[in-house]
Amino acid sequence: MFVDSRKLRALLSEPDALLSYLHGMSNSQFRDASRMLGESLLVDIPDEDFWPLFRCLFFSNRKAYLGTLLKALVFRIKKKGRVAGSLDMGQVGLWNRDFELVCMELTETDCKKVLMAMLPMMESPEDAERLFVQCGQSEALPRIPYLLQIQTLPCAYLLLKALRYVEHDRALLIRTCHFLMRRGDECSFNVASLIRISFGLDEVHGTFSLSLEPYQLARVEQNYEAFCQTLAFS
Repeated sequence: MFVDSRKLRALLSEPDALLSYLHGMSNSQFRDASRMLGESLLVDIPDEDFWPLFRCLFFSNRKAYLGTLLKALVFRIKKKGRVAGSLDMGQVGLWNRDFELVCMELTETDCKKVLMAMLPMMESPEDAERLFVQCGQSEALPRIPYLLQIQTLPCAYLLLKALRYVEHDRALLIRTCHFLMRRGDECSFNVASLIRISFGLDEVHGTFSLSLEPYQLARVEQNYEAFCQTLAFS
């Protein structure tokens, strides 16, 4: 039996009725409904309707709905970013009480899903930092695996800053460099080069082109624009 998208759309303003409708579906119907919600129906509704639905669906069954909700949220942010000309998270409506309440209740598995879905959307280190904090990731060490997986400049910058808090772990610094170098793209290799210079990792060998003075290193770590310029991606 097919899923009536018009009925789904009509129920978006009635969260309890929507939940009841979804819970009565077969597995295949539920998959189809989740796709419709995540790719279109939840993407176009106003914020004042979206966020109560986000909260309601998440708390009713996070395992069933979080992936769909995050997909819709990513599409919403991209769509608003095209209109605004940037992906400033404040302007596209991410930082609000509903999202904060959801983040306060994230399990470890939920947290991974949110960070992996949302970190690529962050176009500033400030927004990426705020996302980490809201997801309960305030310490440097647990952030590093995420920062290594997300290949964006804000995450690369936060990676450099996070490594400063664990600089006593030389083995970790070396492994990080090698991981970035094996990735093979120019940006990752330049970040590895910068880490090598910043922490004096002479045992990391490669053909590196970056050459910085101590005063330049301090500026790169403290200023995101200087970081981007140093990597020649300004």
